[in-house]
Amino acid sequence: MNHNKLYLSGFITLVAMMACVIPGRTVQLVPTIDPNSIGTFIVETAQAAAQQTEQANFVVVSMPTILPTETPAPTAVVSAQGTSLETKGDGNILFTDHKAGIQVTIPSGWLAMRVNEKEYYDAFALDVTLANPPINDRLTQIQKNNLDFFRLDAIDIRPGHIVNGLISDISVIFEEDDIHTLEEWEELERERVSPFTGYKFLSSEYQQTANGMRVLVIEQSWDWATGGTLYYRRVFFSLLSGTVVLDLQTHLDFKDTVLPDFEQVLNSLTVLNP
Repeated sequence: MNHNKLYLSGFITLVAMMACVIPGRTVQLVPTIDPNSIGTFIVETAQAAAQQTEQANFVVVSMPTILPTETPAPTAVVSAQGTSLETKGDGNILFTDHKAGIQVTIPSGWLAMRVNEKEYYDAFALDVTLANPPINDRLTQIQKNNLDFFRLDAIDIRPGHIVNGLISDISVIFEEDDIHTLEEWEELERERVSPFTGYKFLSSEYQQTANGMRVLVIEQSWDWATGGTLYYRRVFFSLLSGTVVLDLQTHLDFKDTVLPDFEQVLNSLTVLNP
């Protein structure tokens, strides 16, 4: 069943995170000037009948006005999976899932990537990745994800935002044609058995986004491998195309720092051609 697949997605993602915390480790176009557009030379001569004095010739050339050209905005390339990323002027990143029919905005300070796309491979060579093994480990783990299902991954790369080896991570998941109601998803989340030590189902509630969409918000937690508690927040969107889920994983003691960013992503979600 599709809901089992979505359930397993969260499990696979989280197991991967648990495995990541082993300690120690434009050419501008020049317009062509039409020669016919250049004004003719105007030559004026003073009378020479009496004085026999020739006045100087004055040449006036009328040039066409050349308007500056505008460099067209780059078009985001759509991947084979039907997604695209576009970096905006403010540093935020617009993610479009053409298959799911949604857009979300990832705030600056987060490393947003689609697995096996250029930005994903580039991420391995970033200074922040080289300096922080948990980020490198996360990149390695998500390479095995099902790209038809796991659509986007974003890692908080701001200094000091890794707590006890645990990164803060936002994922966008899409289950095509899964049209469970939000109430059905709530029941499934409450009834599932978690394999994690110290697991707690913290809360569930229905909210409305800034765009007027009704969503289900689930909060859970469990013991983290290197100490402390992992906080897990899932938001379910029921769309005509299927179910979209936004996941946030972070350290429980750090959640108040990153939740505003997650809420920004949540409230940015827009349905294309509703």
